Amino acid sequence: MNESISGLLDKLVDEDGGEKQSAGDIIARFEDRGFGPLLLIPSLIALLPTGAIPGVPSLCGITLFLICIQVALGRSTPWLPNKITKQEIKQDKLKNAVDSAKPYVKKTEKLLKPRLAALSKTPWKNIVAGYCAIASLCMIPLEVVPFAVALPAFALTLTAIGMTNRDGVFIGLGMIIQLGTVYLTLKVSGIG
Repeated sequence: MNESISGLLDKLVDEDGGEKQSAGDIIARFEDRGFGPLLLIPSLIALLPTGAIPGVPSLCGITLFLICIQVALGRSTPWLPNKITKQEIKQDKLKNAVDSAKPYVKKTEKLLKPRLAALSKTPWKNIVAGYCAIASLCMIPLEVVPFAVALPAFALTLTAIGMTNRDGVFIGLGMIIQLGTVYLTLKVSGIG
């Protein structure tokens, strides 16, 4: 049985750690749980109030891109550069963000069930990961527009929740919203 999203959130906050924890420590805690949680954690960090900290959305976007592109290419465990893994987030800000997200997560969990599970398995998982890699890169230019990074973060969070729970409906919704993310990025960049 899949681990609940609220259970994953509880593991996100390291109660025994110091004032800060590194991105590497957070990712290492979820590495053996598959692509869904690895996609979920940076997406949530960008979506929650921690995403308002300057630089955090770009860091999450780069981290997500590196994870997604490696999954798309079939790698089982992702590699991240030291510059990313050594970045730190204050423990109290992370805990506050997790606490504020929990009521919404618990409501969402009631909607989850295994449906269209093929989307969460190879080869579809690799295609979804490649698609998510594009949306994660959109977080970088959107960081300069107030609250705009919430769109790709939300889309990636939905996709990650779907992957974690083998719910193809959530994966599909997340991917549809990711299309909106690409459109918004093109508009902000003056291309679209």
